[in-house]
Amino acid sequence: MLKEDRKIQLLTAALGLFARYGFKKTTLEDVAAALGMTKSNIYFYALNKNDLYEKTVAHALQQWRDTVAAAIEQVGDPVGKFKVMVQTSFEYIDQHEDLQAVLIQDPTIFTLSTREDRFYEINQNARQLLRKILETGVAEGKFFAMDIEHVTEFLFSIYIMFLIKAYVKSENSSFSGIYQEGLALVLRGLCKDRSALETIVNSH
Repeated sequence: MLKEDRKIQLLTAALGLFARYGFKKTTLEDVAAALGMTKSNIYFYALNKNDLYEKTVAHALQQWRDTVAAAIEQVGDPVGKFKVMVQTSFEYIDQHEDLQAVLIQDPTIFTLSTREDRFYEINQNARQLLRKILETGVAEGKFFAMDIEHVTEFLFSIYIMFLIKAYVKSENSSFSGIYQEGLALVLRGLCKDRSALETIVNSH
C-alpha cells in the first residue's frame, strides 16, 4: 500500500476515534489498534497525539472543501455556483457525523479571527472559492458591482457564525429553514436578474 493511502486510512480512523472518545481519552495505541499497526508506525506520520489530531482535523476540513469545489465545477452559471456552494457545504457536514462530533468537542476549530485560525490556509482556500464566484458573477453582469474582498469576508464570516450556531453550539433545530431563508436573502442582495433569481431561489 502506498504511504499516502496509508496516511489517509490513519487520518480517517483517527477522526472516528477522536469523534467517539474525544481528544483526551483517545490514545495512539487506540488508533494503531484500529488499523492493525503498532504505535511506532504512527510516528512515520505524526510527531505525537496532538500533531495527529491537528493533521486529522485538517484532512477532514480539506476533504470538505474539496467536495464543495468539485460540486461548484459542475455548474456554469455563477448564481447556480453560489447556491451549490452553500448547499454542498451544509449537506457535507450534515452527512459526516464524525466531523460534526469533533467540531462540537473542539469549538476552537472555527474562529472569526484569522490570527487565531489554526487552519488558516484551508479556510483561505475556501474563501477563494467564494471570491471567484463573486468575481465571475460581477464580470458576467449577474451580480451587482461590489468590493469583492469586503463582501467575501462578510459572507464567509456569516457562514462561520452559522456553522458555530448550528454545530458547535448544537442549536440546529431550525437548521433547514434558516439555511433556505438565509440563502434566498443573500442571493436577492447579489443578483441583478430578478427573474433568473426567483427560479434559483425557489428550486429547493
